[in-house]
Amino acid sequence: MKKFFLFIAGVSAIALASCGNGKKSDNANGVAPQGMIIADLSTQGIAALVTIPDSTTGPLEIIPSNTPAGTDVKVGKNFQMTVIEGIGNMEMRKKDITSDEVHKFVKYVVEDPNSIVWEWQMEGGEPEYHFYTIVKSGNKSYEVFDVAGEVFSEKAATQMLDAAKSVRPKETKKKDA
Repeated sequence: MKKFFLFIAGVSAIALASCGNGKKSDNANGVAPQGMIIADLSTQGIAALVTIPDSTTGPLEIIPSNTPAGTDVKVGKNFQMTVIEGIGNMEMRKKDITSDEVHKFVKYVVEDPNSIVWEWQMEGGEPEYHFYTIVKSGNKSYEVFDVAGEVFSEKAATQMLDAAKSVRPKETKKKDA
């Protein structure tokens, strides 16, 4: 009888442990590392996810962007990025940055084939940092950049770039026939 009780207790413990916190263990869309959360952009028409900092600086907002077909992901004042499904054009973006007549290009802080963080400055103003990246994931491509009209520090721009690189298509569960 004691062995039977131990067997039942063991099976019950395994069954309870597999229940977790209500999320299925085969989560196709991933699990966020500690200090991060996964933002679902499908509420605004882009079937994508992005892993962002779980910040106390403000509530998470996923809202339509002023950019056509874009979605803004915001957490407070220092984390504000726009995501657009599309192939992007790094060379055109670089040309726009270096030829801007109001903001004078200073330097690239980060520069690789798919990502840039740059510093520029209005005459007499403080330095501003911005980012732009093209993320390819599966058969999808996304353009991600800081929200237009906002000013960011180098740290904020590089943190947003790091988060932007995590954009990926949202996997949907296929219904059984």
